Amino acid sequence: MPALKRDPIGVYRDAARRFGEVSYFEIANRRGYMPTNPDDIKHVLQDNARNYKKSPLYEKLKVVVGDGLVTSEGSFWLRQRRIVQPAFHRQRVAGLVSVMAQAATETADAWETTAVGREWVDVGREMMRLTRTIILRTMFGTDLGSLAADVDGTWTVVNQHIGESFWSLGLTEGWPTPRNLRYRRALAVLDRAVFAIIEQRRREARDTGDLLSMLLFARDEETGDVMTDRQLRDEVMTIFLAGHETTSLALTWIWYLLSQHPDAQQLVEREVDAALQGRTPGYDDLARLPYTRMVIEEAMRLYPPAWGFSRQALGPDTIGGYHLPKGWLVFVVPAVIHRLPAYWADPDRFDPLRFTPEQTAARPKFVYLPFGAGPRQCIGNQFALIEAQLIVATLAQRYRLRLLPGHPVEPWALVTLRPRYGMKMTVERRPAPASLEASREPQDVARV
Repeated sequence: MPALKRDPIGVYRDAARRFGEVSYFEIANRRGYMPTNPDDIKHVLQDNARNYKKSPLYEKLKVVVGDGLVTSEGSFWLRQRRIVQPAFHRQRVAGLVSVMAQAATETADAWETTAVGREWVDVGREMMRLTRTIILRTMFGTDLGSLAADVDGTWTVVNQHIGESFWSLGLTEGWPTPRNLRYRRALAVLDRAVFAIIEQRRREARDTGDLLSMLLFARDEETGDVMTDRQLRDEVMTIFLAGHETTSLALTWIWYLLSQHPDAQQLVEREVDAALQGRTPGYDDLARLPYTRMVIEEAMRLYPPAWGFSRQALGPDTIGGYHLPKGWLVFVVPAVIHRLPAYWADPDRFDPLRFTPEQTAARPKFVYLPFGAGPRQCIGNQFALIEAQLIVATLAQRYRLRLLPGHPVEPWALVTLRPRYGMKMTVERRPAPASLEASREPQDVARV
C-alpha cells in the first residue's frame, strides 16, 4: 500500500515486467489480478461484462458524483445511459462543432497579449477553462457566470484528495484537518454550481434540446416520474467533471509532447495551414487533419488521462487460466497496457504514425483503452476526440507552445493522470505560412 500511494503506475508496470500476463495483488483486504493479455481484458470488459461491477474503490468517487453514469450499476445505470446517449450521438456532436470552435477561438484571442511578450501560462489551467466552457455550453446551455472562476480550482483539490485516499484505510476521513476542510469546501462549490444550473433551467421550463433538457424531461417508463433534483445533480456533476477534466489533461500532455518533438509540431502546423488556410475549423475539416488526430491518439497512449480502473467479480471466473473467486478484483491499467513491448515497438517513444489506419488495424483492439471498452466505455469518447482535434487545430494555427526552461514535468497518478507541477509553457505567435502551396506538401507526407 505505501508503494501504491507513492507511485501506483510504477508498481503496476513493475508487476507486468516481473510476472507477465497475469499479476496477483493483495492490497489491504482486497485481492485480485492485473491481466495484460488483450484477450483477458476483452473477456472482463466485454464478453463477460455482466459478471462484473465497478469495484469498491469507486465508492470514493460516489461522494462527488453520487449515482451518476460513472458509478451507478444495473438497471438504473442502463436507464440513465439510454437517456444520456442521444446527447453524444455523432450526428448531434457534429452540430456542436461551431460551439467548440468558437470557445477555442476565444482562448486564442485571449492569448494575444501573452504571446506578444512571450509570457508563460499554465497550459493545464488554460485547457481546463476551455474544456469547461465547452461542456457547459454544449451540454447545459450555460457559462456559469460569476461561479465559473470559483469552480475552476475545485476539481484539482477533489482529485488530489480522492487520488491520495484510494490506497488508505480512511481512518482520518471525518477529521477536521486542513486537507479535509479544503476538500469539503471544494465539494460545496461544485454542488452550488450544479444546483444553480438545474434551478435556472427549472425556472425556464423549456426544452432547449441539450443534455440537461433530456435529463429534466425524461420520465421513468414504469412510474412516469421525472428525476429528482438529487438524481439530476448526480448526472450533471458526472457529465460536467468527466466531460471536461480528462479532455483538458489529454490536451495538456499533447502540448507538452509537441513542444518536445519539433518535427511532429511542424507537421501539425503545416497540416493545419493547408487544410484550414487561416479559417476556423468546421466538422468537415476533421477528415483533412489525419496527422493531428494521430498526435492526439499517441498522446493518450503515453499519458492516458484515465490511467487505470478496476472491476469486482459478481461470481467466480477464470482470468488467464487462474481461478478468480467471487468478490475479487480485476485491475485494468491502460498506463501499463499502452506501453507493453509485445504490442508497441519502442513503447516509450512518441510516434504518432503508430495510429495510421494500417497500424491500428494490425493491433489487437484491447491494447489501446484510453476510453475503456465494452458496455461501460466512456459515453463521450467521440465528443472528446472531436473537441481535442478542433482545439489543437485552432490554437496551432496561431501559436507555438514551448515548455518553460527548467520546469519539471512529472506524471501524477491521482483519479486521473495529471502533471504534478502544472505545465508552464510560453506562448509564441507563429509566423504566417510562406505560401499556401508550400504548406500543402507536408500534409501529404503526414498521410504517408
